[in-house]
Amino acid sequence: MYNKLTAIAPHRISICGGGTDFPSFYKQHNGAVINFAITRYSKIKLRKLKNKFIVNASDVNEYYNGTKEELIKVKNNSMPLYTILEKGIPSKITIKSDVQPGSGLGSSGTLAVNLVNVFHHVSNKKKIDPLELSERAYKLEADIFKKAIGKQDHMPAAFGGFNYIEYKKNKIIVTPFKKKISNTLTENCLLFYLGTTRDADKILRRQEKRVQNNSSEMIDVLKTMNKLTRDMKKDLDYGNFKDVGNTLEIAWELKKKFTKGVSNRFIDKVHDIAIDSGAYGAKITGAGGGGHFLVIAEKSHHKNITKNLHGVGCKKVLFDVSVRGAVVNYGK
Repeated sequence: MYNKLTAIAPHRISICGGGTDFPSFYKQHNGAVINFAITRYSKIKLRKLKNKFIVNASDVNEYYNGTKEELIKVKNNSMPLYTILEKGIPSKITIKSDVQPGSGLGSSGTLAVNLVNVFHHVSNKKKIDPLELSERAYKLEADIFKKAIGKQDHMPAAFGGFNYIEYKKNKIIVTPFKKKISNTLTENCLLFYLGTTRDADKILRRQEKRVQNNSSEMIDVLKTMNKLTRDMKKDLDYGNFKDVGNTLEIAWELKKKFTKGVSNRFIDKVHDIAIDSGAYGAKITGAGGGGHFLVIAEKSHHKNITKNLHGVGCKKVLFDVSVRGAVVNYGK
């Protein structure tokens, strides 16, 4: 058993297919997502104690210091508090992230992966299979905390890399893209922070409810999204990045039909500026409503796009694909 551990997991950018990764949809119609882990990380440091439970998550202003008996009495436990109590291992966990909660880069899913991973390694040095790790993290959020979420956020954090993920009734298939494609993609992408965050759970809950109620409009939109994702995979495989951008544009228009709150006047303005400045396609990352904005364009247009989006308050965010998924380092 180890006394000190550090867990690190990457955040993600979803390019296409979001919404089809909800079990309520893919168990009936299959689903597909294209996403990649990015070089923005969540880090958890864990140190074993004798009889105290301490949580220090400064990014979300969450702090706790007390005994197990005191912790049991705390109502509305967060994921860190619940996990530290469930494992019953007196310890101090310090959580820091490169990404703000609610910013559309999968922060909640990455945190769940990190929590599951670090507590697994406290008493078990054997590495968890990435698919099992992502499934455990999904269950923590969906089953324990009753969040309306799909499965894609946990997978980039667990696997790393740039992947095409297929969701079928009884299995999930992860197919990595070639390194050359991954490198070319990031050369053609720009990422901007809009300066606002949002509560993704509210947006996703409305979306999932429409699927569960068997809304024919919603089902048809997600089926179309499935086809677009498959088409985008082919374009990526052949290096047709103009077509990738055009598909991203179509997918964004579809995404706005999911439910209210996906876009707003400011997001529409940012989108239109990007397109008018030479982008092939652009969209909000994550559930929508705020956070980060992804643009696909030829490098010759990047300077102009960046200048014009800076003019309306957007901040360019540098990133690369994180090849490595979740890891735990011992004794640190």
